[in-house]
Amino acid sequence: MPADVTVRAAAAKDAEAHWRLALSELDKPKGEPGRKILIAQVAPAVRVAIAESFGLAPGATTPGQLAEGLRRLGFDMVFDTLFAADLTIMEEGTELLHRLKEHLEAHPHSDEPLPMFTSCCPGWIAMMEKSFPDLIPYVSSCKSPQMMMGAMVKTYLAEKQGIAPHDICMVSVMPCVRKQGEADREWYCVSEPGVRDVDHVITTAELGNIFKERNIPLPELPESDWDQPIGLGSGAGVLFGTTGGVMEAALRTAYEIVTKQPMNRLSFGEVRGMDGIKEAEVNMVPAPGSKFAELVAARLAKKTEDEAAASVAAAGPIHWDGGKGFSEEDGKGGLTLRIAVANGLGNAKKLITKMQAGEAKYDFVEVMACPAGCVGGGGQPRSQDKQITAKRQAVLYGLDERAAIRRSHENPAIAQLYEEFLGEPLSHKAHELLHTHYVKGGVEAGAE
Repeated sequence: MPADVTVRAAAAKDAEAHWRLALSELDKPKGEPGRKILIAQVAPAVRVAIAESFGLAPGATTPGQLAEGLRRLGFDMVFDTLFAADLTIMEEGTELLHRLKEHLEAHPHSDEPLPMFTSCCPGWIAMMEKSFPDLIPYVSSCKSPQMMMGAMVKTYLAEKQGIAPHDICMVSVMPCVRKQGEADREWYCVSEPGVRDVDHVITTAELGNIFKERNIPLPELPESDWDQPIGLGSGAGVLFGTTGGVMEAALRTAYEIVTKQPMNRLSFGEVRGMDGIKEAEVNMVPAPGSKFAELVAARLAKKTEDEAAASVAAAGPIHWDGGKGFSEEDGKGGLTLRIAVANGLGNAKKLITKMQAGEAKYDFVEVMACPAGCVGGGGQPRSQDKQITAKRQAVLYGLDERAAIRRSHENPAIAQLYEEFLGEPLSHKAHELLHTHYVKGGVEAGAE
């Protein structure tokens, strides 16, 4: 049997094991000795595609109906992964700004170089580890939203509710089959040794089949709310479900942290759409008196314009705009953040090759393995409609536009989490629970 067929067969077997194990837990009667507290989390892209399992258009069922359907399946608590997407932005955005400061201070031996690549897509991480292991230092250390939610459920939530982590069964509903392998990485056990942060992963399509097999008519259900305190998410978190969405969400927060001003627009069209590689620049003038403003002023004062350009070319991809940012009348100096979005692994390889050849320089790069991002994931319902991913994207953008909160850092549940438990982004506790490491050659090589 060819190697690729063997790999696909093994992946299919692993996937089946996940949903069968999840169902075996759900089938245990409540109150039965040994039955665990069953908790579900739902990714952004799931809510726009689950209706297709019932022959309906993307977005025809609501997130509230999905929450109700999961409760009728037997889950004790149901959380929205949007919360963890916002948490990812707080950690990843802060990590990006930390790396930028390192370069502004011209640290010659920084172990957090630029450009920084996003880390939430397990398909991208698997390819990077195997094909581009030299990029490991450039990839954000942040766990994906799925794994951050699992960690918070089995630490923060368990502590608040007095539940032992090993008495919780955490089930993720995801648009991506690779999320199952991600959850199986052996070091994702932050609460207790041997206790997985995420126990089982089922896909959107699998959940649709389960609803139908168990006679749960999702489109006819009333709505119910997500559980709290980790069920509130922002419009920025919704965008994680599509290509360019992580970038757009991160920019909304990073820009405001640097400038102390809201972005004059929240929709960033330059990173939307289906193009294979998207590039843009975001100009930022640091708030007066801030650390960023001091560093920019020091750099500009130290070098002539030509010397500064030569220094930047030698030191890294940061491009100085001499004050010609969003606020052109502010002559104190600013910076331009160069960003890129790779839509699909083939385009990611092209982009990386250009960067390695010195043909392109960026500060922040988003990579999604599936065309269109998670809305086009391998775990979504199959469709013959060639426009299906675009239709799913449109629903996500609409959910963002109608959201009461559209910036991750404005989510009060996130503020509560940091105040009560984590302290601040990139704190020691945050690093321990929300950050990870990568393995050259992939997890199989690391296990040898």
